[in-house]
Amino acid sequence: MDIENSQTLNKSVVTDENLLINTQGSTITFYSLNYTLRTQRCCNIYSLVGRKEKHEQILYDINGIFKPGMNAILGPTGSGKSSLLDILADRKDRHGLNGQVLMDGQTQTDDFKYRVGYVVQDDIISGTLTVRENLMFSANLRLSKKISRTAKTTIVQQVIEQLGLEKCAEKYVGTEFIRGISGGEKKRTNIGMELVLSPSVLFLDEPTTGLDSSTARNVMEYLHRLSRRGRTIIFSIHQPRYSIFKLFDTLFLVAAGHCIYHGPSNKVLPYFSSIGYVCEEHDNPADFLLDITQGDSPIENLDESNSDSDKKHVQNAHRLHDLYIKSDIYGSILQEISNSSSRTTAENNQLQVEIISTSRLAEISYVSQRTLRNVFRNPSLVIMQTVVTIFFATLVGLIYLRINRIEDTGIKNRMGAIFFIVTNQVMANLSAIELFLKERALFIHENASGYYHVSTYFIAKLLCDLIPLRIIPSALFSTIVYFMIGFQQTVDKFFIFYFAIFITTTCGAALCFLISASVQVFGIANLISAMCFVLMMVFGGFLVEISSVVSFLSWIKWISIFRYSSNILNINEFSGLTLCLKNNTSICPINGTDIIHNVAHIEYETQWDLWKNFVALGSMTIIFLILAYVQLLRMKKTK
Repeated sequence: MDIENSQTLNKSVVTDENLLINTQGSTITFYSLNYTLRTQRCCNIYSLVGRKEKHEQILYDINGIFKPGMNAILGPTGSGKSSLLDILADRKDRHGLNGQVLMDGQTQTDDFKYRVGYVVQDDIISGTLTVRENLMFSANLRLSKKISRTAKTTIVQQVIEQLGLEKCAEKYVGTEFIRGISGGEKKRTNIGMELVLSPSVLFLDEPTTGLDSSTARNVMEYLHRLSRRGRTIIFSIHQPRYSIFKLFDTLFLVAAGHCIYHGPSNKVLPYFSSIGYVCEEHDNPADFLLDITQGDSPIENLDESNSDSDKKHVQNAHRLHDLYIKSDIYGSILQEISNSSSRTTAENNQLQVEIISTSRLAEISYVSQRTLRNVFRNPSLVIMQTVVTIFFATLVGLIYLRINRIEDTGIKNRMGAIFFIVTNQVMANLSAIELFLKERALFIHENASGYYHVSTYFIAKLLCDLIPLRIIPSALFSTIVYFMIGFQQTVDKFFIFYFAIFITTTCGAALCFLISASVQVFGIANLISAMCFVLMMVFGGFLVEISSVVSFLSWIKWISIFRYSSNILNINEFSGLTLCLKNNTSICPINGTDIIHNVAHIEYETQWDLWKNFVALGSMTIIFLILAYVQLLRMKKTK
């Protein structure tokens, strides 16, 4: 299922907020799941082929059924448990996946993301919002607009009470600059973000990761209480303590991509005892099972050499899988899968009363509100952008204060001021690199969970970045610089100057947006942006005579923001201007148009020669933004 569907996305409507408490869990069944990961790996650097495709099978012929209750997927690191969870939750790219996943006997449909909840392993949540504000954000975007704000508030309050978040409901979640809630409270808040949807199935990827043993137990006990109210809880887990292990209803044990046990958790020890693996009296069952999956059980007569350890682990998984599929437990699981019947349409309608379309305008509004809250509650970037703008505007103004109209200095200082202005406005956009980088994981999770469309997120982020960080500083910079330097004091020339500064800033920001959406590492994105700007500066006409550059590099001038911007500012300032002789300021025979032609080497015959530079900058801006949007669309469902 694509991130951005061509059809209108749908959301289920909860018309009675009491459904939040007594949600009927769904049954997830899956048949013959095989998953192969296809990646590109580099060949020898001297190879002309460059890259070749690598195939790695992650899951092998997986079958199972998860009913309402606590369903644990247990296995060592790299066993495939998280991949299985993501496949069941429809969070994996279907390329390389074979098999079938059913929910209440029905295949996964476009509204599947609105019927289930998914809690990622890392706590991905907006740190500058309070717990209640985060939950309301989820409710506003994911619940029907036909539900009143009062009803949504009631649902959020129920979630807060269910998860024991009353004491921290009005506290900020926390960032590196804002002290926030504890790790356990943050994990429960992430769970609450999904519970406001009242999902019939809740998926969690290693919910105890990063938590101390006591906090992990508390989180799992909250999940256990939810399961007792009828929900289907499905989660992957690595190494739970015994107090957590005994909360499980069903256990799915994975080793090297193979299922070696699937059935009631209270029957797992008797089963392994029957095939020769006996758990010692005071041993943690989870540790005992993980030892079995890795071939570390005392019963195994493995060579102590580590040279073929991976191969032996795979062989051990094959042997355990073969033993399991011959067991009575496996036969009973297959019988349950066979007997599981889909709900009737009427039964499904009890949980999904109505299907409505998403309001994109509302999505833009809510995402914009959250973004602006982030900006104003952590205003360091806006403050620094404003301070830097005022500082450099004043600095440039003082350096070129009340510039004269004398032949040599008048020309040199005007062109120098224009170079300084363009460079400052382009380079200041490096702060735009973090726009999509900083929230990359949050965007991927929320979009895959059906919070919003890619287009609405893109528009909201642009509005909240361009207005406070680009448009307003551009106006401030233009006003200070223009009048301090003493450029031609006419209304039309000032507004052309301002429009040039604005379009230059926007174009530079759009290029940074594209890089931000394309690169995952901030340092690399920063380096690429700086490299692009330096190349554009070199071919901007200030530092080198472009006509003297070798032909295979001269094309760069056509994509140089510096060139088009400086053309506008030079034409705007020198057209209609006369400069005086150095030794006789009363005689001013030098025409500014001649300077445009002979010194700046700019083609200028008609007004179109001015405005075509605006068209070029505007076109580049649109192209950069379209490509940035395409890059957001290409992001995978999961990291």
